[in-house]
Amino acid sequence: MLRTAGIKGMAKALRQALNDRKIDISHSDCLELIAKQFGVKDWNSLSAAVGQDAADKPLLFSVVGDEITLHRTTEKLDVNDTDLSGSRFNDANLSGTWFNQINFSGAKFNDSNMTGWHVNDVNLSGSQFQNINLSGVTFSNCRILGVTIDGIPLEDIIAAHKKSQVD
Repeated sequence: MLRTAGIKGMAKALRQALNDRKIDISHSDCLELIAKQFGVKDWNSLSAAVGQDAADKPLLFSVVGDEITLHRTTEKLDVNDTDLSGSRFNDANLSGTWFNQINFSGAKFNDSNMTGWHVNDVNLSGSQFQNINLSGVTFSNCRILGVTIDGIPLEDIIAAHKKSQVD
């Protein structure tokens, strides 16, 4: 999810990148530029749209052509028969989502809440999960070759679990 602290971090990174190119711009001007990228009038409007209590108000954005649009959603997702291979999910609240017949091969999940996921017949091959919450997740009939969780191959985690059950 997008929060004001994250947007301020974007502005800081933008200012540094521009400064490295000998372009002097204030932090507040960077915030205004980022607000424009999200299709809102100014930083105050973007900050109000995101809100300080964004934890329970998922905020998404979509890109159409060269325009970025903000979306706030409170609905849970049910995703079926979709190709999301190579997608990136950063700081996303995907809790309670149901996935069926999805291609997540090579997808990257970072700093995301995935509690209560229901995952069936999903290709997770080569996916990477970093700093995520997988509490209560149910996986069934999934392809997991090359999946890593915090850099550890999932096959190794499963093998260690099976071995501990035998000992």
